[in-house]
This record gives sequence, structure tokens and C-alpha cells, in this order.
Amino acid sequence: MGFARLGFSGVKAAKMGYAIAYDHSGKGYAGDAARSLITYGFAELGLHRISAAIGPDNVASIAVVRRLGFVHEGRLRDHVHTNAAWRDSELYSVLAHEWAG
Repeated sequence: MGFARLGFSGVKAAKMGYAIAYDHSGKGYAGDAARSLITYGFAELGLHRISAAIGPDNVASIAVVRRLGFVHEGRLRDHVHTNAAWRDSELYSVLAHEWAG
């Protein structure tokens, strides 16, 4: 059905990623999984910052992080190489003191 993960990326920081299979999309699974990861990251792992880099055309994923209170930080140019091409990413983050859960 999909996956969700936190990957450590510095001092008290992590990158969040998730993907939901198309036939299960639109049911709130990504938001639920992300909310659980964020809560765990701040409450149990003592993280200060969690970020998410999202393809500019991934409107659904951008909506998920915005609903969760992430702040847009900017565009990472040629951030990932997929399908034989370089792709930009939009960077979003939330800090521990901003997280309402």
C-alpha cells in the first residue's frame, strides 16, 4: 500500500518521505502516517526539525505537508535525478516548537 520514513539528516534533524500506491490514494493514509512519524520524531527522538522535499508537480503531497503545518522554504534546483533527468524539489519543514500534533 505504501511506506513512510524518517531519515536522520544532521543534528536533531530528519527528512521525511512517504508514498502511497495510486489505488489507495486520497484516503488520508499519507497524512496519518506523516502525523505519526512527526509526533514520534519530536516526542520520542527529540528532533528539532523535520523536512520534506517534494516534486513541484506533486500537488497532493504538498497539500499533506501544508495541512500538517509545514512551512515552504524554497526550491532545491536539480535536487534529484530520476527517469534520466534532473528534477527540482520544493522544500518544506516544521520545527518542534511549531508542531501542534
